[in-house]
Amino acid sequence: MKLFSVLALILTLFACSEEVVTFKTDKERYSYLLGVEIAKPFISQAPFTKMDKAQMIEGFENPVKEEELKKYYRDLELLLGQDGQSFNEKYKEQGSFAVGKINRERFDHYFEELDASSLIASEFVKKGFADGLNKKDAEALKGQDRKKIMAGFEALMNAKYQKITAGYKAEGDAFMAANSKKEGVITTPSGLQYIVLQAGKGPKPGLESRVKMSYIGMNTDGSIFDQSPEGQGVSFGLNEVIAGWTEGVQLMSVGTKLRLFVPQELGYAGNPPQGSNIKPFAPLIFEMELLEIEK
Repeated sequence: MKLFSVLALILTLFACSEEVVTFKTDKERYSYLLGVEIAKPFISQAPFTKMDKAQMIEGFENPVKEEELKKYYRDLELLLGQDGQSFNEKYKEQGSFAVGKINRERFDHYFEELDASSLIASEFVKKGFADGLNKKDAEALKGQDRKKIMAGFEALMNAKYQKITAGYKAEGDAFMAANSKKEGVITTPSGLQYIVLQAGKGPKPGLESRVKMSYIGMNTDGSIFDQSPEGQGVSFGLNEVIAGWTEGVQLMSVGTKLRLFVPQELGYAGNPPQGSNIKPFAPLIFEMELLEIEK
C-alpha cells in the first residue's frame, strides 16, 4: 500500500500557533509529520497557493454532512474551473471554504474506512499542517528521524489495511461461490462466471482482436463504477484490458449480450484504479454487448 499516494489526495488546512510543538508519544510524532506532508501541495503547487488559508481553516474545522458536499464541489468548481487549473478571484472566499469542507470529509472518510481513526492524534495533524504551511516544521522536528517516524506509522496502517482487505476478499469469494449456483450461470475453468442475455451470430474475436463494446460496470451492491457513453461503444484491444474481459469477450459473437461476473483475481485484485469506488479484492459485474469486431 502506497500510503502517501493515497494521502496526497487529502488536502487539508489547520490553524497555527506560535508555540513550538513538543512530543510525548510516537502517535503525536507521526500525526504531526502526517500533517506536514499533507501541507506540501499548498506551499508548492498552483493554484492552491492562492487560496484563502483562513477560509480553508474554517471549512475544515467541523465534520461535513453528506448532503452538503454537492454545494461545496460546485463552489470549488467556480473557483478552479472544470480543469482544476483556473483561479477566479471572485469566488476565492467561498471556494477556499469549500476546499476545507471537502478535504475534511476526505480525511475523515479515509481513516474511518480503514477503522484507523484511533491511530491519529488530530490536534497534532492540525499543528503539523499549519507548521508545514509556515515552514516551521524543521524546528519542531529537529533531531527527529522523519523516515523512521513514518515507517512506524505505515506499519500500523498496513496492518489495518491487511485486516480490512482480508474481509473484502472473503466477502467477494462468498459472493462468487453463491452466484455460481444460480440458474443460468456458467463458470469457466478460470473461475469467470457469465449469463447469456442475448446470443449473437458469427465469428468471435481472438486474443489479438480489437473490438467495440457497450457496457456498464457494477460492484456487487449494484453501484456503478464505469460505463460506456450512452448510445456509443468503446474500442479497445483484448490484450489491453483486465483478464476477465480478455477471456469473457472471446466468448461473444457480435450482438451477444452477457452479464459477466469477474472474480478479483481476473480483475484488479488488491489494486483497483485510484479514485474509483471499487474495493480491493472485489468481484466485478458487467452488463456488456459486443457491437463490432474491428479490422
